[in-house]
Amino acid sequence: MQDPTFGVFGIVAALAALLVASPQPRAETPTHTEPAHAEGLPRLDLFDGRFTLLPTARLDLDAGSFAGQDVRPGFQSNVNIRRGRIGLEATLLRDIDIVFQWEFAPAAPGDQPLGGRLYELQMAYRGIEGTTLRAGAFTPLHTLDFSSSSFTLPFLERASISELAASIASGTSRIAAGAELRGETWFASAYATEGVAGTPNDDAQRGVAGRAALQPFDGILRAQIGINGAMQFHPGTRSDESVRLRDYPELRISPNRFLDTKSIPAGQAWAVGPELSGMVGPLHYAAEYQAIGVEADSGPARRFSGWYAAASWPLVGAPRRWDALRGSWAKPETARLDPAAGEWGWLELAGRYSRADLNDGPTRGGAQSIWTAALNWYPAEQVRVSMQVEVGQITGNGPDRPFQAVGWRLSVAP
Repeated sequence: MQDPTFGVFGIVAALAALLVASPQPRAETPTHTEPAHAEGLPRLDLFDGRFTLLPTARLDLDAGSFAGQDVRPGFQSNVNIRRGRIGLEATLLRDIDIVFQWEFAPAAPGDQPLGGRLYELQMAYRGIEGTTLRAGAFTPLHTLDFSSSSFTLPFLERASISELAASIASGTSRIAAGAELRGETWFASAYATEGVAGTPNDDAQRGVAGRAALQPFDGILRAQIGINGAMQFHPGTRSDESVRLRDYPELRISPNRFLDTKSIPAGQAWAVGPELSGMVGPLHYAAEYQAIGVEADSGPARRFSGWYAAASWPLVGAPRRWDALRGSWAKPETARLDPAAGEWGWLELAGRYSRADLNDGPTRGGAQSIWTAALNWYPAEQVRVSMQVEVGQITGNGPDRPFQAVGWRLSVAP
């Protein structure tokens, strides 16, 4: 089958042709042709700001240890390169963004990188106030978890139920086209999606995904309520039509995934759920529920579900802030380590309970429950050091599988 990467170039080329064909301001004589520097990064600025180009990079180094496992084989203690990306970001005519990122980290713990793979290739148009039109391979802003940057998440990984719901028709490196709309107190997104870039035999997928969120309360108590959903009309991550839901134990250290439905021959699958997030003073809270349905070709339809609830508290520095571009909550913009000036960066304590139940009818994918505590320190804007402790278990697909884990991460995003 055709490699889905070709679909990425097709979508981006079509959007580029549309934008080029539309009337644009006439370019003026370049006034600056030498690389400039913004926030310590090399930056090329041409034609009075009508064209900019800068490199991007991301490196996440993870290590983790598992204990308390009574059933063998279990999760493996390991070190892992979670992310190793380099790329370019360009801006054309001030309103068109083009992003390219290549991922050198292995696709799964223990895999060989094999030269890497395409992670992101997208074009976004921001010329309409409050609107972004986006196409290519990127991470759709679907679910509260996936609307948050992985660099500023309170935990090393998103909750398992968020990963499972996103695997239906969104998630990272998804080939998609859609729009994001935003206001002072609301956010909405909608996308038409295909498969995952760089995954063989994945380009036949067809789906939709979207999210809507609103803040009715804004004060000492700040609350955002929302709903998100996804549907896959033409499933299959292989040459046949099937759905497989599985995830790691919210640490990508061990290659084992015991939360796993195996492949279910199916004509379609969907996920839908509400979300709640906000602030109570400096305390940030977030919760999501997901109902997942798989319309199996034989036997009864499968119905799975899960949820998580999380909270975080700034120990040093300002509380989290609302990110209007994403409709989610990010860390404050300032973080600097300068003990002489009494500045120790930004330090956050976070906790989460999550559950994902993949047991229904003849499918025994397991029910996973995890308690997590995390400590995140940003000594600088571009550097993160995190430690995470988990106590969890998987039941319903064999002997009960309890486990404890400790994970660490050093992340650099210049």
